[in-house]
Amino acid sequence: MKSVKKFDYYILLEKITPLIAVLFALLVGAIVIMLIGENPMFVYKTLFGYAIGNRDGWGNVLFRATPLIFTGLTVAFAFRCGLFNIGGEGQMYIGTFLATWVGFTFTNLPAIILIPLCILAAAAGGALWAAVPGILKAKTGVHEVIV
Repeated sequence: MKSVKKFDYYILLEKITPLIAVLFALLVGAIVIMLIGENPMFVYKTLFGYAIGNRDGWGNVLFRATPLIFTGLTVAFAFRCGLFNIGGEGQMYIGTFLATWVGFTFTNLPAIILIPLCILAAAAGGALWAAVPGILKAKTGVHEVIV
């Protein structure tokens, strides 16, 4: 006897929800654009035409999105470990600041040494920034959001 595969509404909903969210975001964006007196079609055409319409646009999107993607991955990793990392953005900024400071301070070093040193400085800066709420949570049990 053949088994009949049932239609699973939840699988369809899981697949279509991101599409609905994107369409809703575009609709809300169009309303805001109209409220400021611009044509939403022109704005979206310009936005997407530059962002994905040429090679330079793709490069610029990837260049600007990479730090945000990595920051999102760190927050997701902490969440999967059962922790709540609300300070990912601050960790990124402190790490960026320290990497920049090291890069501009030690200009006499060769690149083979300076680049890893900048990466280590960025990691140390982000770790130190995250250590404050981490230590307070471990020692006193204070929630991360309050700190």
